Amino acid sequence: MKSLKDVAERKLDDYTSPTKGYAFNTYDIAGEPDAPLTPADVLMANLLSLKLSAREVIPLFNEGDGPAQELRKALDHALVELRNAKPFESYEDITALEEAVTSLAKANFHSISVPEWTAVTVSKVLHRRRPQIVPLYDSRVQDFYGVRKPQNFRAALWEDIQDNLDWLSEMASTKKTPDGRELSVLRLADILIWTP
Repeated sequence: MKSLKDVAERKLDDYTSPTKGYAFNTYDIAGEPDAPLTPADVLMANLLSLKLSAREVIPLFNEGDGPAQELRKALDHALVELRNAKPFESYEDITALEEAVTSLAKANFHSISVPEWTAVTVSKVLHRRRPQIVPLYDSRVQDFYGVRKPQNFRAALWEDIQDNLDWLSEMASTKKTPDGRELSVLRLADILIWTP
C-alpha cells in the first residue's frame, strides 16, 4: 500500500467522481444493511465486473435445500454475524480477524458447490453490505499481493493496512459514500489497489 501513497488521492478522487464511470456512485449505496439478502443485492455485484445472470441468481431464492439455497443461507448468516463486526483493521492480530470472519469462510465454502460462484463472487455480494469487515477479493488484489487463497489474501491485506493505517485512516475520513456513510479503510484500500 505504501507504493500507492503518492497516487492515492488521485485514485480516490477518480473512483469517487460522479463523471468518471466507476461503480462508487451505484455499488456503494448500501440499501437495507440489516435486511436479508435480495436478488437485487446479488445483482449489484455485477457493478464490480461480475457477470451474474438469472442462472446464478434465481436458484438462490428458489424454495428447497440444494446447494444454491444453502449458499443463500450462508450469505444471510454472514450478514447477520458480521453486522456489528469491528472494522477489519482493528483486530489485534490475524488470528482474531479470522475468528471474526468464520461466517465469511463458511459462505466461501458453500460457494464451491454452486456453478459460477466463488470466493470472489461472495466477497462482491457481501462487501457492499459489510464494507468494514468483508474485503473485496478478485484478480487485481490477488495479483497485488501475490496470493490466491482468500485467507492468505486477508492476512496480507491486514498486515499491509496495519503498516499504513495512519494515512489510510486519514484519507478514508475525507470521503463519504453516496448514501452518507463513512468510507471504510477496507473499501479505501480496495479502491486504491483496483483503480488504475
